[in-house]
Order: sequence, then C-alpha cells, then structure tokens
Amino acid sequence: MTRSNRSLTQFAVDQLKDALNNPFPLRSLSQAGNTRVELGANDTDATCGHTLASRCFLTVSLHGKEIVKIWFSAGYLSVESIFLYAGDFYDSKGRPSRTTRERLNGILDALGEAEVIPKGVRAFIDSETGQSRIGKGSKYRAFDATHERVGLFPDKNRLEISQ
Repeated sequence: MTRSNRSLTQFAVDQLKDALNNPFPLRSLSQAGNTRVELGANDTDATCGHTLASRCFLTVSLHGKEIVKIWFSAGYLSVESIFLYAGDFYDSKGRPSRTTRERLNGILDALGEAEVIPKGVRAFIDSETGQSRIGKGSKYRAFDATHERVGLFPDKNRLEISQ
C-alpha cells in the first residue's frame, strides 16, 4: 500500500505561498515530519527583503537534503531563480524518489499558479524511455543521479531550463 505524503507536500506549498504573497516576510524555519522549509537572507536583517541589498531565499529540504532553493531579487520584488535538486534519494534506476518528485511537483504547481513559471511544469518519468525529467512537453532536462540539479528561470510564458 502506497503511503501518501500529500499533507507534508501541502505544508511546503503553503510556506511557499506565504513567502510569495508577503512583501517583507520574517526569516523563518519550519518543519513538519521529514520536510523543512527555511526562509532566509544573505544578510543579518530579520526581515527578508527589507533593504535593496538583502537577497532572500526559500529552501525546501527532505530528510535534511535540499530539494528546492528559490532566490528572490534584492528588495524582495520578484523571484530571481529556482533550483531543483534530486536530494540524494534515488530508486534502483537512479531516479529521484517518489516522495522527492511529489514535493517538487507541489512546489512547481504552486509556482505555476502564482505565474512565476508556466503552468504544467513537472518532475516526471518519461513513459517511453523511463528517464526522470523536469519540464513540460518537449522542453525538459534529465533529472537523476547523474543530473542532480536543474535551474528554472522565472517567466510565466516561456519555460527556461538550465542544468
């Protein structure tokens, strides 16, 4: 019987939505089960983005391994970059675990709904090749034990991916 982790994925998504909707959020570290979300900054100010010199980030970790890092621009005006990580948990074929893919897909859905990236971007297993990928349609990047990081650039109309 498959165990659902939806409530922990929703926890991470809710933390992301709060960060996206609050212009100057306080630094925070929250944890539920095996999922940790940190909102931090590259300076010592308690409020993220309070000054134009302050760059903020949000990280989502699974079992202590970072799987998402989102950088916000100085002054907390917009999402600057998004990095997805495999998290060092793989199946027997070197693909990220189901739990990792579930967390990533929750975050990707939230970013699509917030119009940070195009809707429909997913972490998925290609049905023809069995490869793990990040992307949408014919625009994707490999995402596995040998391709552990994928970068997404915020653009709600066009998917921009780097490796």
